[in-house]
Amino acid sequence: MDDMARVLVIDDDLACRVLAALLLEHAGHSPTAVASVERALERLVDARVDVVVTDLNMPGWSGLDLLRLMRERRLTQPVIVMTGSDDDALIARTVELGAIAVLRKPYGTGELEAAIEDALRISDARPHAA
Repeated sequence: MDDMARVLVIDDDLACRVLAALLLEHAGHSPTAVASVERALERLVDARVDVVVTDLNMPGWSGLDLLRLMRERRLTQPVIVMTGSDDDALIARTVELGAIAVLRKPYGTGELEAAIEDALRISDARPHAA
C-alpha cells in the first residue's frame, strides 16, 4: 500500500473544504478539493482518485446522491462521509449506500487520518478489474 493517497474532498463550504485538504496534505496525502458532486464526478472519471471524502448535506446533489451515482457508474473508490447532522437514520443510509466511515463535524485530524488509512486498506483488499 502506498502511504500517499490521492484524496478527493467534496464540500460546498469553502472553509471546511480547505481545512480538510490542509489536514490531508499535512498527513502526507495528495488532496484535490471541489465544491460539488457534479465537479467530483468529473474528477472521478478524469483523474486517479484513491479515496473520496464528501460532505453529506450540500445544495444540489448531496453526499447520498454521490454514493448512489458512484454505485450506478461502478466507481469503486472508498467513500468517507463528513456531516454535522445528528440524524442517525440518515447516517445509517450513507453506510447502506457504501460509505466506509462517517465523521461527525467537527472531527479531529486523527479521526480523518484513521479513516483514510482504513479506506486504503479496504481499497487494497478489493479485487481490481483486469
